[in-house]
Amino acid sequence: MKLDLVCATRKNLTLLAAAALIVAATVAAPAAVSFFGLNFPDRVAAAKLGPINEYEKTKPGLGYGVEYLQPNWKINIFIYDLGKTAIPDDLASEVLTSQLKQAQGDILELQKQGIYAKVDLKRNRTLKDGGGRPRFLCSDFAYVHAKAGNVDSFLCLTGWKNKFVKFRLTAAQHGGSQAEADRFMQAWAKLLWPGR
Repeated sequence: MKLDLVCATRKNLTLLAAAALIVAATVAAPAAVSFFGLNFPDRVAAAKLGPINEYEKTKPGLGYGVEYLQPNWKINIFIYDLGKTAIPDDLASEVLTSQLKQAQGDILELQKQGIYAKVDLKRNRTLKDGGGRPRFLCSDFAYVHAKAGNVDSFLCLTGWKNKFVKFRLTAAQHGGSQAEADRFMQAWAKLLWPGR
């Protein structure tokens, strides 16, 4: 009888521990979030929603940063307005082209700080959606990251509902990295402009 009680107690404790782990895993998994009306789903393409940075609370205009987790990639998305009331979605606008130059300058600044080395801006391009509409201004980089080594990095920017939406996708250098980054961006084009 005593042995049965000990076995039953151990079994209950094991079940409770397993349940606690399931609950902890459920609580730890981020849910979809929304900032400035833009929904960040829990999954986009092969990437899963990760940590969030709320810059807007302490530095108005800097908005929010959302990380997506995908093996071998570091993906960050930023939505912000820098205090501007009008941000066009016209990729040829001075507002967007200036912001892209600023973002490129941020990458070059990291080289000056020694975090990046041998920064090579391989090309600037316009990325179109599946319907052939220009959606993103993009810059493709290759550089040496102080911790990650040789990387391919893709910077893309667009204007959406009077906000800047900036993407940084970085992976260890490998063939096909641009195609992988473009697939992620195409998935975002569908989210930003559904039905278009």
